[in-house]
Amino acid sequence: MLLVNIEKSTFNTAEILRGTLVCAKHQTWEEGQPGIVTDVSEDLIRVQYLPSIQNVLNHYFIPVSEVVNGEWEIRYSPDGLESVLEYPLAEEEEDLESGGDLGGSE
Repeated sequence: MLLVNIEKSTFNTAEILRGTLVCAKHQTWEEGQPGIVTDVSEDLIRVQYLPSIQNVLNHYFIPVSEVVNGEWEIRYSPDGLESVLEYPLAEEEEDLESGGDLGGSE
């Protein structure tokens, strides 16, 4: 077939921008790591953070494919902590664990 329509998940670059405060936890980490988004594209978020030695800066990457697979818990604030958003949402997580339908049909 000449044309193929592929559905693809991407980050919403209008919602999470450079300078967004983030606390993210990968499923392999014991605790979340707070930082600041320094670069974001549709496929990747780069977060800069201050490690324990406090005299260097470090960063970690959040690929959209790992977020889609449920490997990350992410809390972020695009407005200087006036509001804090979460992914996945607590309601979505509970529905997925219980096998419920996210569509909300009765």
